[in-house]
Formats: sequence, C-alpha cells, structure tokens
Amino acid sequence: MNRIILLLIALTVVLFTQCTEVANNKTEQEVEPKQEQEASENIKPFYQGAIVETIDAGGYTYMLIHENLEGHKHEEGHEHKDFWVAVTQTSAEIGDEVRFQKEMVA
Repeated sequence: MNRIILLLIALTVVLFTQCTEVANNKTEQEVEPKQEQEASENIKPFYQGAIVETIDAGGYTYMLIHENLEGHKHEEGHEHKDFWVAVTQTSAEIGDEVRFQKEMVA
C-alpha cells in the first residue's frame, strides 16, 4: 500500500513539473515574436538612394545604388553602403532615386 501511495505522489510531482515547464515554454515563445517585432520596427524594411551606375544584361538591369540615409534607423554598426540591385530590364538613368526591399540586395 505504501508503494502505491509513493508511486502516486511521484507521478503527481512529475505531472505538475511537466505542466509548469510547458507553461514556461509557451510564455517564452510568446515573448520572442514580440521582441522580434519591436526590433524590426526599429530597422528600416527598405533601402533607398540614387542610381550611380547601370548595366543591362540578360534581360535584367543591374543598378549600383548610393544609399540615402535620411529619416531611417539602421542596424547598429551598419553605416552607409552602396548596393547592387537587379530588376527586370528597365530604363533607369543615373541620378534617378529608387526604393527597394532588403531582399533585393545582392
């Protein structure tokens, strides 16, 4: 009889321990997306700047963009950069202002 009581107590302790761990994991998972969202709001989702050079080849236009930093927050440690961007062939002129998503940067 004592063994059965000890076994039931042990199972109860294990059950409550597991439930607590699951609840803690859910809380951590809920916090991570919120932190990622806050971080992404502080960092610009796009680049913009002036075209410095263009190359038309293979049905694409490759543009070297001199980034315009006005009014944007940047990831810490990332300063102004020039970027190459590829788009389907288009008439783009040096000096034109363009805006593009980060995913387009090569």
